Amino acid sequence: MSYIIIITIILFFLLVFLFITHFNNNEEKTYINNIDNAKEILSFISVKNYDNELINIINNTKISGIIINIDNLDIDTLSNIIKTIKRSINRKIFITLDQDYKSTYNIAYHQKFKVYPSYIGERESEEYAYKIAYQRALKLKSLGINMILSPICNTYCNEKSHLKENIFTNDKILASRLIYQTVKAQKDAGIITALKYFPKYYDDELYIDEKIDNVESVLDNRETFLAGIKANADIIVMSHIKNTDKCRDFLINNMKFKGIIMTDYINDNKNIIGYGINVFSYNYYRNKNIKNMIKNNLKETDLEVCSKVLNLMKKL
Repeated sequence: MSYIIIITIILFFLLVFLFITHFNNNEEKTYINNIDNAKEILSFISVKNYDNELINIINNTKISGIIINIDNLDIDTLSNIIKTIKRSINRKIFITLDQDYKSTYNIAYHQKFKVYPSYIGERESEEYAYKIAYQRALKLKSLGINMILSPICNTYCNEKSHLKENIFTNDKILASRLIYQTVKAQKDAGIITALKYFPKYYDDELYIDEKIDNVESVLDNRETFLAGIKANADIIVMSHIKNTDKCRDFLINNMKFKGIIMTDYINDNKNIIGYGINVFSYNYYRNKNIKNMIKNNLKETDLEVCSKVLNLMKKL
């Protein structure tokens, strides 16, 4: 008799859980469907200038975030800009720095701690990698940054590339360990993490006109990306390539990535995707009506991805 009662109680709570989950999912989808221009949720903009136009874009659209790429920016100016932005808007947004955009990433990392990822790689210490990433993330968070495009999971690049000093090492086993610790440290500090660049880094080219038949054949290092995914990275930045659908399917089905896919900086309509966050470069969207640009070029709204973005935003 007691056995039947226990089974009944378990089934009851299971049904309650399923009902609540179903209700919440339907409620979220209804909310997304009722938002004007829901496509804008899947949009970030790169910020090269702070002015009233930036505030107008944020307040008059539903874009989810900005990536600050302002040249010659010091830590005090950045802090004041973020404070002004937060005072001027009435909603949460992702405020992001990019690891290999030097003039902003230097602010709370290279200048403060005098280290580059390549130097961390030379130290070959997981504890040191965690320490530096955690200190940096706490400093950035204190300024108002809530996302960083870091770490770089690639292990190969041109010797003259600016990316060279931002790669831990070409030893994929060591790199994987350092990447895991970096992602873990950033998340422990409360910073959202976006891994770069999948499937590989193409040296300083804005668009790669390459048709990929087999993702595995061009993938930089499977192990390093898997390390970031295992550490629960929230986002993966995808390079500009043809057939990005194949890369998306490979990430989801083969590498079991459950997070959000983000584009590299978009300078061309053909780089826009419908299943992730589109990052519009300043040179692309300036002097344009960004609402119309998104409406006309993003054909569909992926409700599942929108839901993921909104849920991530709730953590800010």
